[in-house]
Amino acid sequence: MTIEEHALQIIAKLSTATNYEQADQILAAAEKEHQSLFQEILPVLENKISALSPLDCNSLQWSIYKYTLLQTRKSTHSEMA
Repeated sequence: MTIEEHALQIIAKLSTATNYEQADQILAAAEKEHQSLFQEILPVLENKISALSPLDCNSLQWSIYKYTLLQTRKSTHSEMA
């Protein structure tokens, strides 16, 4: 499976989340599952979420995606520090 496919898989899982806690759990599970590859998946995931249109999502999904984007950016910046 490619890095892009992993990112799409995470987005698919996020589309079913009903709250931020579940989104956090999905990210944590992805990080645990992919371990060292996760840092390579994050930028692709961020790009894919950024490219999503709110017209293609319901309001809950859009909120979850934006929350996830913030969380991944926090994670990326804390890794660089």
